[in-house]
Amino acid sequence: MAIPKIAMKATIVLPNILLGFLGFAAASAAAEPVRLLGFDTPPMSVVTDGKKLSGPGYDFVADLFKAAEVPFVSEGLPIIRAVSILDEGNAVMVFLARTPAREDKYVWLGDIVPDDGLAFTTRVGDAPITSVDQAKGLKTVAVLAGGAPAQILRGGGVTGLDETANESQNLRKLAAGRVDAWFTSAIITRHILKADPEQAKSVSTGPKVMPWPLWIVGSKNLAPEVVAKLQQAFATAKSNGRYAAFRAQID
Repeated sequence: MAIPKIAMKATIVLPNILLGFLGFAAASAAAEPVRLLGFDTPPMSVVTDGKKLSGPGYDFVADLFKAAEVPFVSEGLPIIRAVSILDEGNAVMVFLARTPAREDKYVWLGDIVPDDGLAFTTRVGDAPITSVDQAKGLKTVAVLAGGAPAQILRGGGVTGLDETANESQNLRKLAAGRVDAWFTSAIITRHILKADPEQAKSVSTGPKVMPWPLWIVGSKNLAPEVVAKLQQAFATAKSNGRYAAFRAQID
């Protein structure tokens, strides 16, 4: 029996509609903005007014997204929550320390501060702490909650950790004598001391005890084309002076 012409048209049009819908859905998924995350750690990223991100590090990475024409939405969160979102996918962190434990978990997009190091800050008059082993003799050491420095200290046998939500709190605790030392990045320490000169008078930062390279880092499942665009934008920033200008702000 012959198929009616109307029915034949339906068999042709409906698959085309379905294909068009699938194509639209795929395009929409591909255009989903990347979540650009940061936590409150000046000068790399500062969280203000709830979840708003600012700071030289954030500005530099946001400019890379704009230069690469990669859509993004930014959000400032506690580090534990930010890392959780990074693990979920389609996200980039303004910075994270590149450690052996993290090496295979993420995509490393650019060494934003490759020459940083971890250091202990103590009160003026106290003996400087020059190694993790030496820190085992301290009663309490202030660290950022959920950060890798805390994991390093625990791994080195330091048990008296006082973990706080942001590094400025750690300075205040040290200056007030509530902890014996504060352990974090040398660059971060320098900027927090600069922002609080009165508290800075009562503390002293020792030498770097280990390297601490900071990287722009992406989720493991970040789209390859996004990775390529951001890495190219980072390479361009290093060649056209934009990266040098950023380093001049934080060094």
